[in-house]
Amino acid sequence: MARPHASAKTYVAVWGWLAGLMLVSVFLSEADILPLSRAAVAWVVLSLSTVKALLVALYYMHLKFDRRWLAVVALFPLAIIGLATFVVYSSRFVRL
Repeated sequence: MARPHASAKTYVAVWGWLAGLMLVSVFLSEADILPLSRAAVAWVVLSLSTVKALLVALYYMHLKFDRRWLAVVALFPLAIIGLATFVVYSSRFVRL
């Protein structure tokens, strides 16, 4: 049984969130008046970008309304990237 798709109101709300998060990211990256280090600003902007990517994947790519198996297939490359990143950075701690 197929799940119903979101209404137009939901898509407009998601678009508003995406636009708002983008504006916050731009403000944080351009503002020098905040008492945050460049590294902290970078982490916040990357976190906001991750939230935006999740919103796009869930609503505009319809992963929220598809079968769970399709979401697993879509997220599998992220697991591979995480594993590769772990292997690359673990070599800094282990001297062979």
